[in-house]
Amino acid sequence: MPTPKETLDELLEMSSSIRNAVLARGEGEVLASTLHSPEAEKSMTSAARDLITSAATAAEEMGKPRLTQMFIETRSGCMFVAMGENDTWLAAVTSGDPTVGLVLYDINTALKTVLELEAAGEYSK
Repeated sequence: MPTPKETLDELLEMSSSIRNAVLARGEGEVLASTLHSPEAEKSMTSAARDLITSAATAAEEMGKPRLTQMFIETRSGCMFVAMGENDTWLAAVTSGDPTVGLVLYDINTALKTVLELEAAGEYSK
């Protein structure tokens, strides 16, 4: 049975455009990360959580349903976020010009795997 970290490592192997990823819950409880320093992990987690909160507020104000995924493009790359059950979410950053649909598919698949294994009690931390 894979660990959260192994799931993220597999994600990076599957999607060559993803540079780093964080799997988290709630306000930023990190379940796994591919980042190599606590500072970088905290920075990415905080940025993703801020985006989730802002996007959720905007969707609610517009009367739209809860967001399930999003991506933000900047000059230096993109951040992708997939939101799942139990306020669990996966954020990934890319560089350059990624294939958006493929990255969204890959992060949603990884998040779904985590949630299914966790629900079945088969996910080791």
